[in-house]
Amino acid sequence: MNGNGYGYDQTNVPPPIAPRPYSAPPLTPCQPRPVSWWLRKFFACNPFYLVSAALLLYGCYRISTDAPFLSGETARLWFNFTSVQVYEIVLVLVAIFLATRRLWYDSTLLVGLENLLVFVPFILISQAALTDGLMTWAICAAGVALAAMRFGALKTFYRQLNLPDRLLAAGLVLLAVNVALPLLYRHYINVKLGVHLDAGPDYVMNECNWLLVLPAALALANSLPRAQAIGDLLPQRRWLPAGLFALWFAVTCVHLYSLDYIYGYYLRPELCAPACWVLAWTIFCRCPAERAWLKRALMIPALLAPLLATAPGAAKTYLVLSGLNLAGYGVAALRDRSNRLAPHLAFGAVLMLVGGLPGDWMQHLAPGATPAQGVAAGLATYLVLWTACLRNPKLALVGAIVLAAGIVAAFGHNSGAAHWALQGGLVFFLLHSLRWDDAKNPGAEVARLLAGAAWAIQSFVWMNSETGRFWMPLIPAAVVLGIYWVCLPLRGIWRLFAVPAAAVVVMLSGPCSAAVEDLRAAPVGLLAVAASFLLLGAGTLAAVTRELWHKQ
Repeated sequence: MNGNGYGYDQTNVPPPIAPRPYSAPPLTPCQPRPVSWWLRKFFACNPFYLVSAALLLYGCYRISTDAPFLSGETARLWFNFTSVQVYEIVLVLVAIFLATRRLWYDSTLLVGLENLLVFVPFILISQAALTDGLMTWAICAAGVALAAMRFGALKTFYRQLNLPDRLLAAGLVLLAVNVALPLLYRHYINVKLGVHLDAGPDYVMNECNWLLVLPAALALANSLPRAQAIGDLLPQRRWLPAGLFALWFAVTCVHLYSLDYIYGYYLRPELCAPACWVLAWTIFCRCPAERAWLKRALMIPALLAPLLATAPGAAKTYLVLSGLNLAGYGVAALRDRSNRLAPHLAFGAVLMLVGGLPGDWMQHLAPGATPAQGVAAGLATYLVLWTACLRNPKLALVGAIVLAAGIVAAFGHNSGAAHWALQGGLVFFLLHSLRWDDAKNPGAEVARLLAGAAWAIQSFVWMNSETGRFWMPLIPAAVVLGIYWVCLPLRGIWRLFAVPAAAVVVMLSGPCSAAVEDLRAAPVGLLAVAASFLLLGAGTLAAVTRELWHKQ
């Protein structure tokens, strides 16, 4: 209290302390990692296993080409085959042992190496097929039996491994393919007369392997179960079955390429086109439906796959893949009505199909046309339809120009093509204007009136030219009036009077021009008498309706 007792004494109260502004701690520069840290990271990935497998393959290659090591080719072949099989058995045993110790990374890495090497022994069969037929069958039987034993051991003793039954079934089919390929090439080598041939039974066999067998083997990926993890461990990850199948298919491709190299066949880009097409559609089908944008984007690579078959002599492959694309995009559009990209890609497939048609086919469909002209016509049609589906006045102008240019390109040899092109472009613009939102597009009403006036003027000019006939404007005018009076009044746009008014004027341009020509040939006296009667009727009409249009 102060001396008067009226309050507290605030003379000794310290002033409030203002808070200090916040300042971030100073940034310390990032310290460089020591070499020991990088070495630990490197050896944690266990590169010894990868180097070991690489050295095995390199050693087998050197032994097969190193004559002084073993006396005969058969002995070198048996040595390489035995080395790879023993190495794979050790891989499986070590993987199972590491799995019992819960070393999941190292055990999974060894399983991956086993799946990478599982078909390598069958590549050696291709070399055996050139030496002895009995040895070929012996190596085939031994390879199949040992592969089945190894995967049976993984399935039985490595229960944490995500190895579904359907994956093993697909692997069994790929195993049969890799066994059959060298035997098949060995059979046809007896009737082959040279290398790099482009005809004969052996050539057809090689083509079928690339164009049919290899894509069918890749299509087995669609039979795998949906990606799902069976646990939190590394060998239980969801991507493991697809990864193992990818390794098997990659080795199968290498096997087929090695057969082509051994027996002297050319590997052309069109031979890889069907497998690339199947791969593109497989990735699309396996993509989760929850990622809609990604799933739709994955439809585009399939459209580009036929471009690998554009070389001379590959027209059949190109046409088949383009037709399959058209069917695939059609099915995708029907199954998912919200997928707006599928119809556009289907139209692109149609254009590619037309562009790949042989020249004599085009002559039957459109005499005098070429595939390039067919593709150009398809692109123009696509642009016109695309702009017709939208409500932008600027795109209406683009569609009108494209339509007019297309008419000139298609009927340019006719004398009246320019007039028909102007009629088509103006009609498209006016019909497109019926869908505009004038409130959102300033100047839309003016553009509609100008287009209607230009259409009427051009019609009268056309009728006074040498190519014009009085019935010609009736066709576009009837189209516009029919669309306007039948469909559009239901949408409540009767206020767009400029469109039907222009159509009526265009429809009358032919009869009016013909009437003017007849009047020019009529006597002047007859015209004066007729005009007097017309003026009499006009005067009478004005007198009767004066009270409506003239107020005193």
